[in-house]
Amino acid sequence: MTVAPPSDSDRLRARVAELESEIDGLRRALRTRTVIAQATGLLAAVGEQAPQQGFQLLVELSQQYNVKLHTLARQVVDLATELGPRRAATLVGAGQGPELVDATGSLVDAHKALLAAEGTPEWERRRDDVVTASRLLCERLLAAEHD
Repeated sequence: MTVAPPSDSDRLRARVAELESEIDGLRRALRTRTVIAQATGLLAAVGEQAPQQGFQLLVELSQQYNVKLHTLARQVVDLATELGPRRAATLVGAGQGPELVDATGSLVDAHKALLAAEGTPEWERRRDDVVTASRLLCERLLAAEHD
């Protein structure tokens, strides 16, 4: 059986699809790297450290909580927006006890469930779970600040 070689238009279509996929990947990388850079800069500036040390802290926390680096970075940036950069970075870096770890884990789990529910009717309920977990984490952070 002889197979005909692909036509020029088939090769062009395949190349266009390949380039579109590459562009999508680059766009995703740009979005995630931007938030990682923001969180790294925040942790470094508040801790009066080099950016590499802020990034290393993010990596360690990502591994400790078993969550993607860009997801953790987004949470740090969001937390800084809510509590202010100095309070957020201090509490993130200090690892304020088991209650804080549990509350952080609950927020991570709620966020994962929200991502999994994207485009489904369950998404709104999952979003409410993230809000509830965020409030709980903020309460724990504020309580840890007073200890």
